[in-house]
Amino acid sequence: MSNPSRPRLTVVGLDAATLQVAEPLMAGGDLPWLGRLLREGSGGVLRSTTHPLTPQAWSTLVTGVNAGRHGIWDFTERDEGGYRLRFVNGSFRRAPAVWDRLTAKGRRAGLVGIPFTWPAPQIDGFSVAGFDAAEREHGMTHPPELVAEIARRYGSIELDNRFPLGKGGRVDLDIVRRAADQKVDLALWLAERFEPSLLFVVFMAGDHIQHLCWTDWERDGARSPVAEVYRILDERLGRLLEWLGPEHDVMVVSDHGAGPLHGVVNLNAWLAGQGYLSYVPGGSQLRRRAVDGLFELRRHVPAGLRSAVKRRLPSLRERAYEREEYSAIDWPNTRAFAYGTFGNVVLNVRGREEHGVVEPGEEYERLRDDIAAKLLELRGRDGERVVAAVHRREDLFEGPQLEKVPDLLVEFADYAWLGKGNMKSRSESIWDRIEIEPGSEHSYVGSHRHEGLVVLAGPSVQPGVTLSAGIEDVAPTLLYLLEEPVPTELEGRVLLEAIDPALLERRPPEYEEAAEIEAGRTEEYAAGESALVEERLRGLGYIE
Repeated sequence: MSNPSRPRLTVVGLDAATLQVAEPLMAGGDLPWLGRLLREGSGGVLRSTTHPLTPQAWSTLVTGVNAGRHGIWDFTERDEGGYRLRFVNGSFRRAPAVWDRLTAKGRRAGLVGIPFTWPAPQIDGFSVAGFDAAEREHGMTHPPELVAEIARRYGSIELDNRFPLGKGGRVDLDIVRRAADQKVDLALWLAERFEPSLLFVVFMAGDHIQHLCWTDWERDGARSPVAEVYRILDERLGRLLEWLGPEHDVMVVSDHGAGPLHGVVNLNAWLAGQGYLSYVPGGSQLRRRAVDGLFELRRHVPAGLRSAVKRRLPSLRERAYEREEYSAIDWPNTRAFAYGTFGNVVLNVRGREEHGVVEPGEEYERLRDDIAAKLLELRGRDGERVVAAVHRREDLFEGPQLEKVPDLLVEFADYAWLGKGNMKSRSESIWDRIEIEPGSEHSYVGSHRHEGLVVLAGPSVQPGVTLSAGIEDVAPTLLYLLEEPVPTELEGRVLLEAIDPALLERRPPEYEEAAEIEAGRTEEYAAGESALVEERLRGLGYIE
């Protein structure tokens, strides 16, 4: 018999989970809970965004609209002058998420650890911020007093937003176990207390381990750390399913998949070699390296001593500002540049960028075509094709936030290559690497793929269907399962093939022109918060 206090729908997010790993593990009996959901329900590939990157992908999944409308593209966005980068968080999202629509209807939701939900959304129900949290009490929970209650009950919140590296820079899977256990404990405790209609919990460890240990997976399979993390997460999925019982619907999703990294292209070095970008003279580079050295030294100082170091080095704050302002690029003599790690190319447009030189209109379009054509000719060290496609932003996205998307999106072949855009350092070679936390014995060997996964099970689901879905289909499907009308503005579809035909006959999907839900105030990180986020993202290899 159904327990009315349990969520009507529970969504479990497994960041970067891929059937390429899950299927052989399920075949060997290593993932009994995920395997059971697939046997009793339906599942398949969930195609991610372009690029398949955490900020954009999760934001599209929870809103059902593209980045040109929700406005979150990468871990950073360019400022009004076009050259400085600021860190993005959940408050930058300009389109309503599923939980905003439920709150507008007077229904409760419970959120735990969803990426890009800092500050914790002020919804009817509860929320614990995710990947973008600054690791301080401010903005960590809603209601705000929950953070103190959690501390008294469980200790500090174990955010799974760093690589699971222990002493000596080695992988320590006990870090994954502790964070996953606490996340389930929090979800069950808060769900019992608030009784939400929707419970949504996300685990990040699958992404972190594939970046560090994909070659171990290829060599050792079920004996690898990647496989062990999947087993750890499957056990915690089982705890949630046992608590729910079989009478409630469940969806398991990943924001993107995973696979091997074959190489890294330094796009700014490539642009310089093609004559599109110029670097500043060498003297400025030397001063930049001196400032970088000071900050690298500080990273190795124990956290408890850093405040003392800052007191004794009063110029450190000034050096921080100098570091933030510095660029290796000679902007007045540059026509195009890149930023990020996935292939973002921006033209230096007159009237848009502070020192723009490319005329809008015909020159802009001609330059985009020229750069795209040359990128498609790029070959790897062994002559292999590196770039699958180069997209103009308006070909993939539309909406009032389109200006936040780069002018050109370089889609590397199977995303087995990455495209760095270092703006604060110069590289003479176009062949580069992703740098991660100092002192680690691991390197960055895995990357993202378009092909994530989706599994649906429960009384509303038609079993045995192989799904082929887009990430924008998740939000409308969630709303249907929650017996809510689907707003016509959503770009995805209800996954009708996965729904019990008898249910569809009784309750076909309803569509509505939804009332406008105003986006909240954008809240940038405070200086101390920004430094914490910067250090974490650099350790994960997402920023230079």
